[in-house]
Parts: sequence; C-alpha cells; structure tokens
Amino acid sequence: MKKMILISSLLCLFFSSLSLFAQTEGAALTEVPDARELTARENLILLTDYLGMSLEEAVEKMGMPDSLFSVRGPSEGQDSVVFLYEKSLSLYWADRHVWQLRVDKEFFSTDMPLFFGMSREESVRLLGPPDLEKEDFSIYKLPQRGYPVACALYFDEGLADLYIYRSDF
Repeated sequence: MKKMILISSLLCLFFSSLSLFAQTEGAALTEVPDARELTARENLILLTDYLGMSLEEAVEKMGMPDSLFSVRGPSEGQDSVVFLYEKSLSLYWADRHVWQLRVDKEFFSTDMPLFFGMSREESVRLLGPPDLEKEDFSIYKLPQRGYPVACALYFDEGLADLYIYRSDF
C-alpha cells in the first residue's frame, strides 16, 4: 500500500511538473563527454551521476521521458516508476530520487569501449575481474557516492543488459 501511494505521489508530482519544465521539451540527451578518451570503468563511473537525481534535476538534464511505466520488483516493497528515454537509458525511481538506471544498447556509441554483444572475456579485459560472478551476470563495485554503488552486467550470447544502481536498496 505504501508503494502504491509513493508511485501515485511520484506520478502526480511528475505530471504537475510538466508545465514548469516545458522549456526543456525537445532537449537533447546528455551524452558522456569525450567517451573515446575514457576507460570503460571511467565511463561507468560517469553514469553514476544519474543516481540520486531529483525529478527536477532529471527533467532539466534529460528532458521529458518518451514513456513512463511501473515495474514490479521481486518483492512487494521493490516497485519502481521508470522513465524511459528511447535509444538511451531508463531511470528507476524510489523515494523521489533515481536509485537505478539501465543503459540501452543504443546508448553506447561505437567509440565507447563497452558495447552490447561483447563477450564476458572482453568485458573482464576492459573492466578487470568482477567483484561477484554468477552464471549469467557479473557485478562490479563502483566508487561510493555516500551510499554503495554497483554495476551489473547481464550476459546471454554476449553482453545483453547493463544496470548501475544503489546497492543498499
């Protein structure tokens, strides 16, 4: 029940903010600066800047999302509202702040060292050995931001999904 109230509140806040941020409509998505000159791990660390963003900060930086939906988590208390920016990334919300982001395959340009479809061995060569490795995913700890942060790489027939998240949630 608390999560439904939270989701409803977030949706109300989101839609009431539409007029306030109308000037950001059509704003270009922010890309990682000079990605070719950064290591794969440095690119992941840059993405942690999205974590902890407020609604106002996200809309100012990214513009309005292309779609908005909710995701049921593995347990009752883990539901999230998601802002989807087509061909870019998804921002997952909890308690009025971004707690997780998912990078879509179109987010990475060919100039960046990480790319979807790469083998696990290639990702280890770029990022080093993971902190936790299971059959279909690898977890890397990233520098803390006042809370622990991690990156999860999911593999199918190559890198299939990438999440960066607060690992204390």
